[in-house]
Amino acid sequence: MRRTIRNLLGLTAATAVIAVGVPALTSSASATSSASAVSAATLTAGSAASSDYDEYWGSYYSKYFNGSRAKARGHVWSDGSDRIHVQGKLYDQSSPSRLCGYAQVKFENEDGDENIRWARKCGSNGYQSLHFSAHDVDNVQVRVCYWDNHNAKKKSCGKWYYIYEVDGDE
Repeated sequence: MRRTIRNLLGLTAATAVIAVGVPALTSSASATSSASAVSAATLTAGSAASSDYDEYWGSYYSKYFNGSRAKARGHVWSDGSDRIHVQGKLYDQSSPSRLCGYAQVKFENEDGDENIRWARKCGSNGYQSLHFSAHDVDNVQVRVCYWDNHNAKKKSCGKWYYIYEVDGDE
């Protein structure tokens, strides 16, 4: 939800710059109308944030390995029943045959308990779909790596990205 707040603050700041930058061109009636539009936008965005959550994430990448990278992107949403869903596509782009694209999705609750799910895609043709869900989640993170089939371990992992966070006032 951090991105929603950031977008809302950006919209508010842009509106304030426009309102302050051209006061001679606006009458008091249109300034009041502009303020009402900002309030309506704030109310709408706030209402959306407090109900079901729905946002796209990615594209996120692994680190480079011999000029290739794995990639993942997708969608995170709340179904309204305290369950968070993460859906996406994982691509393995031109990696050596012993490596597979590997995506991890980490669900964490308020106690700090983690549940990590993963998907793997080997070969450059197409993508691997992923869909995971969990309930009572406070944040969700995603990272993309390679899976080394010969050594049975992750390698060349990108950083963790937050794709969902509960606001502190909920």
